[in-house]
This record gives sequence, C-alpha cells and structure tokens, in this order.
Amino acid sequence: MTALPMVLQPTNPAAEEWTWAAEQSRVPRLRTMRQFAEQEIILPDGPFANLRFQAGRLPYAGLWLDEVNSGLYNEIVSTGPTQTGKSLLCFVVPIIYHLFEVRESVICGVPHMSMADEKWAVNIEPVIRHSRYSDQLPASGPGCRGGSVSTGRSIKFQNGTTLLFMSGGGGDKSRAGPTARVVIITETDGMDEAGSTSREADKIKQLQGRTRAYGDRRMIYKECTVSIEKGHTWQRYNAGTQSRIVLPCPHCRRYVSPEREHLHGWQDAQSEIEAREKTHFCCPACGAAWTDQQRIEANAGGRLLHRGQTITRGGRVRGERPATNVLGFRWSAVNNLLVTPGDLGVDEWNAARAPNEDNAEREMRQFVWCLPYQPPEWEITPLDAQEVRRRFRRDCPKGLVPEDTKYFTVGLDLGKRVGWWVAVAWREDGSGHVADYGTIEIASDDLGEERAILAALRDFRDKVFTGWTWQDNSQPRIPDQVFIDAAYQTPVVYAFVREKESGRRFRPAFGRGHSQRYKQQYYTKPKRTGTEIKFIGEEYHIAWVPNERVFKVEVNSDHWKTWVHQRLSMPAGEPGALSLYHATNTEHVTFSKHMTAEKPIEEFKPGKGTVIKWVTASRANHYLDAIYNACAAGHLCGVRLIGTPKPAAAKPAQPQTKQPLTTPDGRPYLVTER
Repeated sequence: MTALPMVLQPTNPAAEEWTWAAEQSRVPRLRTMRQFAEQEIILPDGPFANLRFQAGRLPYAGLWLDEVNSGLYNEIVSTGPTQTGKSLLCFVVPIIYHLFEVRESVICGVPHMSMADEKWAVNIEPVIRHSRYSDQLPASGPGCRGGSVSTGRSIKFQNGTTLLFMSGGGGDKSRAGPTARVVIITETDGMDEAGSTSREADKIKQLQGRTRAYGDRRMIYKECTVSIEKGHTWQRYNAGTQSRIVLPCPHCRRYVSPEREHLHGWQDAQSEIEAREKTHFCCPACGAAWTDQQRIEANAGGRLLHRGQTITRGGRVRGERPATNVLGFRWSAVNNLLVTPGDLGVDEWNAARAPNEDNAEREMRQFVWCLPYQPPEWEITPLDAQEVRRRFRRDCPKGLVPEDTKYFTVGLDLGKRVGWWVAVAWREDGSGHVADYGTIEIASDDLGEERAILAALRDFRDKVFTGWTWQDNSQPRIPDQVFIDAAYQTPVVYAFVREKESGRRFRPAFGRGHSQRYKQQYYTKPKRTGTEIKFIGEEYHIAWVPNERVFKVEVNSDHWKTWVHQRLSMPAGEPGALSLYHATNTEHVTFSKHMTAEKPIEEFKPGKGTVIKWVTASRANHYLDAIYNACAAGHLCGVRLIGTPKPAAAKPAQPQTKQPLTTPDGRPYLVTER
C-alpha cells in the first residue's frame, strides 16, 4: 500500500497570534462559593478535622451557599445556634473566597480590635493554612506567625489582596478611609450602637459606607448569634427575606419548621439520663414523634422558604420572593445535626433547674434555638408620690439642719428661667434628711440667658454662705459641697465656679445615663486616677478640665437616681433612709411628683448585660436631678452606711479639714473650705 502524502495547510501567522492573545486574555471562569468551598476548604479541627468541606454534612449549609450564589442579594444576614459551623460558613468561607477566588481585598468588621487577633488566629488562618492557598500567607508583618493583627490592622497576601480589619471601638477615623466592594462583619450585634463620642452614624453603617462607591455590586456579609429583638441581626433578618428552613415530616409529608415548643420528653424526666432517653421532636402539623434518623433524613430534604411563601406537600413553593436585596437566613436547633435531640433535652432539663433562671433562659434562646432573648422589663423600687410626701420628720421644720448632722450637701438643677435646689443633711449612719428645697428665679427674658444664670448663681451663692439654722448650735450650717448640673449653659457654670468668691465648695456636675438628653449618654467609670482623673467615687469621678481650669464631676445618673428611689422606699428611721422636713399635707406635693416623674426599668442590652434605664413619665423631674446630685456630693464628703468602709481621702467636714486634691500644676484643691 502506497502511503498518502501529508497535506500541509498554509499557515497564517497573524491569525495564530490573534488566537494566542485571545486565549491569554481570557478571564478564568469563577467558581460559585459552594464549588469553591467543597473543592478548596479542608476543615482544620472539630469532629471532621482534616476532611474536605461538604455541604451535605449540615444540609443548611448547602441551602445557604445556593441562596448566596443566586446573585439576588448584596447583603447577607446570617444567624444560627452556636457550635454549628456558623463562623466557618458565614464568615471564613466568604473571606477566603473573595481573597483567593475572586482575588479582591476584603474589609473585616469586628466589635473590638483585640478580637481581630483571635478571629485571625482561631478562625481564618488555620483554614487558609490547610488549603492550597497556604503559600499566599504573608511571610512577614501582620498575619505571619507572631505578627500582631490588631496592631497592623491589615494583612497583605502574596497574590496582592488585603484583609483589612476595622473595629466597632475607637473613634470614627478607625472606620473611615479605605473602600472595598466586600465587607464581612462578625458578632454584628456587638457593634450596632453609635459610640458615645461618635458624631457619625452607628458603627455598622460606617463600615457599610466603605462599599458605597460600588453601588449594586457591593457585597456585605453579617453573621451573629441573635441577641434581642431590637438587635441589628434580628431587625435585619426580619427586614430582609426572613428565610426559614422547612422539613418534610416523615409521617404526614407536610413541610414544617419544628421549634423549641416541639421538643418533648424532657419536661417530665426525673434525671438527665431520663431526659436524654425520652427527648424527641414532634411534627408541628400532625404531632407525630420523630426519631433522630428521621430528623436527619428530613434535613436532607429541607427547603428554604422566604417571607410570605408557602409550600405544598409535593414540594412546590408558592408565592413570590420578597422585594428585597437582603437575605435574612436563620437555622435552628432542629437543623443542627452535630447534636441529638437527647443533647437538647439535657440542656433544657438543666436550664429549668438552674439557680439563675434568667441567664439560663437567655442562653437557651440565643445559643441553642437562635431566638432573640426577651429581657424582662419591669419597674424596680416603684415609688408612690403620696407615700413620699408623708416621709417627714415632725421634729424638723423647713430649713432646720438636725443637730446630729455629719455632712451637709446641696444639688442644683438649672433651667432657662428657673433653677431647682435640694439641701440634704447626712447622719453618721448614712441616713439623709431633706432639710430644705426650693427654686431660684433666672431673669433670662430681661438679661439674656448667660447673664441671668450667672446672676442667679451669685445670688444662690450668697444663700449658701449665709447657711442654714443648725439645731442646738449657735453657728449656721454651711453646705460642705454644692453640685451644680452644668449640662445646660456649661460655660456659664464654669465661669461661676472659677470665681474667687465661690471658693472650692461649688462643683459643675454632668449626669451620664441611658435617659440623658445630651451627647454622651452612658457613664464610663475610669479605671485609675492620673493627670486628668483626680478622684474616683461610687459611680462618679472628678476630672480636671485643662482648657477651663476647673474640676468637673461626672455622675452616673442612672445609678444615683436608683439610689435615691431605694432610700425613699426604705422604712423611715432605718440607716440609709431619706426623710423630709415637717410640712403640711400639701406642701410636699410638687416635690414628691418630681421624685416619681421618672421610673426605672431593667433592660438587657447586648454587650452591656442588664442595665437600669430611666423612662420619663413627666418632664417635671428637676428636684429628682437636684437630689441625686446632692446624694453623690454626700458620698464625696464621706456618707456611707454603717459597716461600709470609707476611703482614706474622705474626712469629716470640719472647718480645718482639707482633702489632698490638687490641680495638675500642683495647686491644692479643697473639698471643704469655710
């Protein structure tokens, strides 16, 4: 057989060069986040350590990844129980995907910069090191072994991308400047309030603002264990798709979402062992009990429903998706295949018998069932105005300071046209007696506010130095300390305090609390004294104001209002109780109404725990503000209940007594001076 000659095709160098250039310039097709996670992520620890990530192990993970991959959302809000792989799926995987698959820089938001080191070392770096991207880790600087992330803030990888950490702490500048298309925030509810010194929006909005230049292309991921109904996570979950996982019941074939009330068996158990053996889920539709194997199989067939949607027994979803670009994704304990119903039953059994039922209930709702904690809100130490005005001492008429008075203090609350003052005499056992109270007129309409307030303060100073009648004592009793609420017309109060005639007896005071109307709402107690902080008391401190050359007092108004209410609720005559001067049945009506114009409630706040919040029932609360300042001033002088040790600096208010409080330049500053 004769070989056929080889036919050579004519070459076209220009066409070949064009083909080569086109191939080289072709952008590789990006994998979906699910494809990336299942092909690249190797679990560094846990029950599946050193195994490749598989969405099927925890079926909710596959539902989450598929929904994120839909491209319908640019804000992903995710919440689920603790110890269910939430951080890996909703925090670490998106970070690594955008850094190494999409090859773009990422901003990572954390509540506090100290958390950046932990998140990097515990959550992010081990996953990268176990992947084929370990050679992309930095060789030096932040992110390398021994390199501090919280100090350097940014980690630069070998492929040119950067992971920049931004915190919810610090000033606004720590969240300003850099921009990125992708922001991923962890522990979201820990940073959903504006800082006390921030003039900008809350910290989450500031972080989201870093993506503004990218418009609809921006991607914002948020993951957090749900805290309370008013927390950012629960609010955004409900404002978004409000997606939930529905499971097919093995008995009735309806799609249902078992919750906490559908976990049965543990309630009547006599021991943990019995609770573990008897606990099971029941179908919310037909009530039939599920075995754990049936629960696992139901999760494998789970579907995702959005707000307003329903599903037939055949699995057909009815209803349109909500018109939102926010995916609100939640899974619960029934979807957690890392624990059994028996484990959940033991947790419930122990929580029902915990010494602190409130804390145990909070942990079960937030950490196990992914439900917002419903904090108790009730009034504490409620006062009745009629009871307050009956707390008078028959032996002490108006203006008389009792003979056993140890300290004598005054609080003054300033307004535009009126000032309200309260004078309190203190016994050795910590009991207080309202010896006098009243108002001062401020002629703001005639003189202007500044001049009128200064003139009124000078008139009041004359009254203070004239003193009050001291029972069985020929000398008048001059107050040891006068706290003036300086939140209104602060410069005027500072000017008055600086006047030589004021001595060292008058102090500008600033109330800080959850109900305050002014810029800094919350009281922050300093940890130590120094150049500016000169004295730290019980929920108040004295600070030097260099520019004004005065000492100011910052007072936790929530604490001291509660203190006043507690003392007015105690039986009269007991150590620590407050009493009023003897008057007619109607004379104390206004004063008592001011005492009850605000009501305290206990409220749980994420990151702060249970706090006391004062709710204003009436704007006529000025005597309450005045008396809590007088009480804080009493503590500064040395008022304590019997058996409570006094600080070394607190001494009896005698004419020669001086407290070693000095200005930063060494000049003495006296607590009492007569």
